[in-house]
Amino acid sequence: MNRKYLFGAIGLAVGFIAMFFITRSINQNAPTTAASADRPAAGATGQPNQQQMMGQVSGILEKAKNNPTDFEAQVAAAEAYLQIRQVEKGIEFVKKAIDVNPKEAAEIGLQNFMAQYYSRQKNYAESEKWYRRLIEVAPDDSDALVHLGQNFLERTPPDPDKAIMYIQSALKQKPDDGHALGHLITAFALKKDIRGAEQSFNRLKASEPNNQMIANYESMIADLKAGKPITIPAE
Repeated sequence: MNRKYLFGAIGLAVGFIAMFFITRSINQNAPTTAASADRPAAGATGQPNQQQMMGQVSGILEKAKNNPTDFEAQVAAAEAYLQIRQVEKGIEFVKKAIDVNPKEAAEIGLQNFMAQYYSRQKNYAESEKWYRRLIEVAPDDSDALVHLGQNFLERTPPDPDKAIMYIQSALKQKPDDGHALGHLITAFALKKDIRGAEQSFNRLKASEPNNQMIANYESMIADLKAGKPITIPAE
C-alpha cells in the first residue's frame, strides 16, 4: 500500500507554541486497514464532531497502549491527539513511534517534525537532539545537516563555527544547494569573515543567479565590509 504522511504546522494563539497536525493520504485503490478505520468519523457536514472524535481517540489510544511496539498504532495515536489540539500528548506518541522504528519514522519525517517543533519554541538544544537522531538513520539527508547548522545560527549567542561545519557537510553532498549557501554566507558574516562570506556569496550567484535573496546578502556583505552592524536576511 502506498502511503504518505504529511506534517504541517498551525500557529497557536498562546505564546510561541506551534501545533503540528498529521494528515494521511492513502492510495485510492488500497484496501481500508484497521489503522485507517480508526480515524474519526465524519458528521453530516463532512467534519467529525467533538463527541465522535473523542470516542475514536479513546479507541486509538487504547490500541497504541496495548501495542507499544506497533509503529502504526503510535503514529495513529499522535495524529488523533494533534487533531484535537492536545499537543503535548500527541508529541509523546510521536516520540514513541520514533523509538519503535527510527528508520521508518525518518522516512515520513517524524524526527524532522520533532526538531522543528522544539525549534519553534526556541528550545534549540532539544531541537538539535532530534536533528541528530534523524542524521543517525539518514546520514545522506543534506537538508537535516543544513537545518542543524541553522539551529546554531538561531541561538543566543549564535555559534557560527558549528553552523559552518554542518552546512559544509551538507554542501559536500549538494554543492549547489542555494539554501545551504545562504546560511553559509550568514555564518561567515556572523564571524565577521568577509572573505568566507564573499566566497560563499559568489558560489550562490553562480549556482542560483536568480535567487531572490541575492540582493539581501549583497547588502549584508556591504555592511560587513563597512564595519556596520549587519542584519541577517529573513528567509
